[in-house]
Parts: sequence; structure tokens; C-alpha cells
Amino acid sequence: MKVWIPILILFLAVTGVCIWDGINTQKIFNKLENDSERIYETLLVTDITDSDIQNEILELNDYWTEKMDILCISISRKDLQPVSDYLQYLCASIINESQEDAITYSRLLNYNIVGLNQTTGINILNLL
Repeated sequence: MKVWIPILILFLAVTGVCIWDGINTQKIFNKLENDSERIYETLLVTDITDSDIQNEILELNDYWTEKMDILCISISRKDLQPVSDYLQYLCASIINESQEDAITYSRLLNYNIVGLNQTTGINILNLL
């Protein structure tokens, strides 16, 4: 009987961490997906020199930098690297004032975030 108590505590702790990680990952990717989609749609009609869109891009970069270490608990850094790369390209397009690059990289960024969200999200396909 004494053995079952530590096993039960360990099981509950691991289950709690898994549930927390799933919910937190979903929340982070939902925010990233919404923000990257908004940036892409804004860049289609607004110039990259607009300070509002530049601030949105830089804020998304800061958010990603902050949350990437947490995501590495359950997702490989190798899988997260394209998002970092495209965000850096997008930030560089601000410096270069390249509208075409900004549109291209914002679309690629959104595509990668949507793909990661689908592969890591909680849905019936991933449970199979």
C-alpha cells in the first residue's frame, strides 16, 4: 500500500504537467496565428514603413522570443526554428524597407505557425 501513494502522486503530477503544457501550447499558438495573420493582411494594404505595423512585428518577435523556451518542453527546437527564421527575416525587411520581402515572409511565418499549431494541437487526428 505504501508504494501506491508515491506512484499515484507521480502519476497526477505528470498528468498535470501534460495538461498544462497542452493548454499553454494551444494558447500560445492561437495568439501567434492570429497576430501573424493580422500582420500579413495589414502588409497587403499598408506600407512596411508604417510605425504601427513595425511595432506589431517587433512585439510578435518579442512574444515569440519569450515563449519559445516554454514551447521547447514539448516541441523540438528544430521544429520551432523556421518560425524564428521567418520572424527575423520579417524584422530585417523593416530595416531594409522591403515591402515584397515583408509580405513574403509574413505569409511564410503564418503558414509555419498554422502547421505547427495543427501538428501540436489537441484534436482527434493527433490523438489517433
